[in-house]
Amino acid sequence: LLLPPDMDKYDITKTDLIVIVMGPTGSGKSTFIDHATGGDGRDIGHSLKSTTHDIIVRKTEIGAKPFAFVDTPGFNDTIRSDYEILAEIAGFLVKAHQGGYQLNKILYLHRISDNRMAGTPLKNLELFASLCGNIAMPNVIIVTTMWSLVHDDIGDKRVQMLAGTFWKQMKEGGCHIERFDDNMDSAHMIALERGTRPNITLVTEELVNKGKPLKSTEAGIILNKQLDALLKEEKAASLQLEQLSQRQTNPEAKSHLESELQAIKKSIREKTLELQRLNRSALGSILRVFSRSQAPAIQGPSEELT
Repeated sequence: LLLPPDMDKYDITKTDLIVIVMGPTGSGKSTFIDHATGGDGRDIGHSLKSTTHDIIVRKTEIGAKPFAFVDTPGFNDTIRSDYEILAEIAGFLVKAHQGGYQLNKILYLHRISDNRMAGTPLKNLELFASLCGNIAMPNVIIVTTMWSLVHDDIGDKRVQMLAGTFWKQMKEGGCHIERFDDNMDSAHMIALERGTRPNITLVTEELVNKGKPLKSTEAGIILNKQLDALLKEEKAASLQLEQLSQRQTNPEAKSHLESELQAIKKSIREKTLELQRLNRSALGSILRVFSRSQAPAIQGPSEELT
């Protein structure tokens, strides 16, 4: 088969072992890939503001095997909507599947320094699990990061608690849990871990083999529910702010409330549009979102938790 349209910009070949790296913004995706491809992680941004807005591929050899590491933007990105990110990741998976490329494994990075599983981390985990499905779980590795920020005994307890709750279903589906120690050897050990199942994900199966629109896939259903819940919260907050603003007599305080109200109304408009785009997305529109991404390939090496 010829290289599918738009995959050529990543310079991925049929012999490359593709490793998809996912997780929330700030979980260490770019740092992991930098170590895996021969860097030291020092030049990677560590803030909670997203530095990866498009799919980026970095290539290297590990144990004489060619690897292509795929850095993905996290959901709740500071620049792009969740719909765009979901469509781009789904588009990449579909193109790789259609072209017969080797999806070797999928990594989900989680900060072990987080003492709660709520908000953005939980939202990312739900969408990740729905993208992969049980069909891909034996090729999934949950990679815990940021161990330098916690004592080992605390981190170990958090892993045990997560493995028995939030990660339980994924673990029962065959996924593994590994610790990343911020060095090249640790990244290579994780990359070389062998998968056991065909290289297909649930979202690929649903979009390509079953012909479902994105909104009817498991990932689309989860995103729809998340956006709908956020819309309800923001509409309730908007109503409260309007009532407070009407009662406020202090001009400075009133101006501050009105600024907050305008920001929420803007967010409501954006999420409403995002829901509309999701609900009319077929495979063709997903691939168009993927095609518009212009990220170039980068050649390597170069709940409260106690």
